Amino acid sequence: MLLLCFRRLNELRTISNPLAVGSSDRRVERLLRTINLRPALSPAFNATPAVSAFLSKAVVNEVWKQQTLLQLLQVVELPMLDCILTSPDRVQLQTCRTPLATQDLVISNTLDGWLAAAADCLELFPDQLIVVAGEQLSQRVVGAASEEARAEQTASQKRVLFDTIAKYYGGQERAPLLSGRHLDIHAAILDSLDGGKVQDAVKASQLCFRLLETSARDELRRLLVFMATAAHPDACRLQKQIDNRASVCRAFQRAIIQNHELTRPQSETLVLFLMDNCKELFKTPTSLTEAVRRTLRTMQQGKDPDSIATFTFCQQVSPQEYEDQREATTLQSLKQLLRDISSCKTIAAKERRRLLREFEKLHPVVFLQHFHSTF
Repeated sequence: MLLLCFRRLNELRTISNPLAVGSSDRRVERLLRTINLRPALSPAFNATPAVSAFLSKAVVNEVWKQQTLLQLLQVVELPMLDCILTSPDRVQLQTCRTPLATQDLVISNTLDGWLAAAADCLELFPDQLIVVAGEQLSQRVVGAASEEARAEQTASQKRVLFDTIAKYYGGQERAPLLSGRHLDIHAAILDSLDGGKVQDAVKASQLCFRLLETSARDELRRLLVFMATAAHPDACRLQKQIDNRASVCRAFQRAIIQNHELTRPQSETLVLFLMDNCKELFKTPTSLTEAVRRTLRTMQQGKDPDSIATFTFCQQVSPQEYEDQREATTLQSLKQLLRDISSCKTIAAKERRRLLREFEKLHPVVFLQHFHSTF
């Protein structure tokens, strides 16, 4: 059966076949009814159908959140929404100042992508840790005559920086950057990966990261970029016994996610996926940008943003198209039923005649068409 519905602005009504709506769609619809996916506008704004109106930052942010959530529901199935409808308290990051600038002089002559990624992480660290790292780096600076000696000196500095970053994020008192509030999303991402739907996992991650506070999102981006850089097989060797990829995953896994409902292999799979795709995960999907733009434009025109659907779970058709398809499908099904009754060998002749008389009584036109075409 086809799910057929349409949505228009004023005079048209929504028509749907409830029998064709799957359990997943019904759950999503219930979830959407549970939450109020409409930005709270002031009475003055609602009463003024201005061509162009000013939207506050709070309203714009709410539209972004709502449209992100709507698109997330299209990519993955979420049994609960409570965890992602409320955001945790904003995290205030402490940025370093003079000490980092001073220590930059130690590595400025050899700054490469690895060191740049490390510096991005260190920028968010407390000043005290930067001072300690600077002292350790200074101890590694010696007069290196040969190119090989200079390369080893740089590698030694990188290992110091790696250990500093790993120690900071390995602290027991630090909460993971991906909190348990988004466990259902993480589980859905893992399901997509298990099913080979990598692009769905990427988009779900992009949308999930959009729900994070700006500061937490920025910190996660910096750390994942550093992890991806340090994990590269051609990068500075971190440990002799294991490769860089395993070293990085082991060092930062608990910094990314800690949840007892995920097994260790699941957590490793998720962390490695985020690390390997970090360049894509912090991009905003084009579909989300377009949905937000349409919604904001509608609101600026003084219209109800719900009057224009940004997505649908069904094919949109006109009332006439719906009626035509309904009649054609019903007629086809009745003809098939009549053929089945007429040709069924397991039904006794007396019972078959009774069923045919009943059918003729209820659907005389179909009955006559069928036997007219038969003879």
